[in-house]
Amino acid sequence: QMAIDLWSKEVKKEYIDRSKEGKFSKIINDSLQRLRKTIGSILDLSVLESGRMVFRKEPILMDVLVLQTVTTMRLLAEKKGLALINHVNQGLPAVIGDKEEIQRVITNLIDNAIKYTERGEIHVFLRQKDASIEFAVKDTGVGIGLPKEQFGKLFERFFQERPRADGAGVGLAICKNIIEVHKGHLWVESEGRGKGSTFKFTLPVAQEGAS
Repeated sequence: QMAIDLWSKEVKKEYIDRSKEGKFSKIINDSLQRLRKTIGSILDLSVLESGRMVFRKEPILMDVLVLQTVTTMRLLAEKKGLALINHVNQGLPAVIGDKEEIQRVITNLIDNAIKYTERGEIHVFLRQKDASIEFAVKDTGVGIGLPKEQFGKLFERFFQERPRADGAGVGLAICKNIIEVHKGHLWVESEGRGKGSTFKFTLPVAQEGAS
């Protein structure tokens, strides 16, 4: 952190004409913010993969959590002219886990759908399926160009099938680790490039007396 801040000060001092300082300062600050976020994500993934991260265990009402997250993310979708539509079944049984980390997964998946969809709609689903709660986010975006047998690569660290300047390719790997720690399963479905994607995960319904 200190090295990043020192570098920023030196760049501003040595190379930026005063008349252009505001513009370049914003570019530098935005770049540093992305760098900090990337470094933080890589560190988070390393801790997750080492098994050293401690998760809370509490009852989570997924319908409430998903609706809250959709409400938060809707403005971001609307800024791109996208409709963010929820299909959330309410009154579902609780799951047990770390509410903050599960919300992190939901937010990441919806955010990805918004990033990779230029027009159309994003649909968020929540339902009970047997002894699990199933979440899904379906978009009308760029889809996936990989063969279906290689879809699992999307959840590997640093893999980017659709490279972007603002990511390091660890977001889906983090999501996968979080869901698997909660004894769930995360996967993706797509009919190919240009045909959208659906990311899904399941979490087991809490057993009676569990906490």
